Amino acid sequence: MKERGHYEEGIVPFFVDGKQVYRCPITFITNLTWEYLRAYSFYDKNCFPNGTAWIKESKRYLTAMMILSNAYGKAQKRRLDGEHRPKHKFKAQR
Repeated sequence: MKERGHYEEGIVPFFVDGKQVYRCPITFITNLTWEYLRAYSFYDKNCFPNGTAWIKESKRYLTAMMILSNAYGKAQKRRLDGEHRPKHKFKAQR
């Protein structure tokens, strides 16, 4: 795991938002973010935590779902347009 930096700084860089990082990108995701990511699959199927009305949900929950929905929509559009992952212009430092 040293190479990828899951438990400590690694030796193989990742590119996150155009910046070189030496930690596994998955370590940047908080527990709350994981919960929102899991909840999104239910939101996408119109299954809400507090019943059937979205108006009963918290503002934080609805904001998180809108952000995830927009990000997912953009990724889908790029995929349909034939684009792949954004290419970075940086090379790993040696």
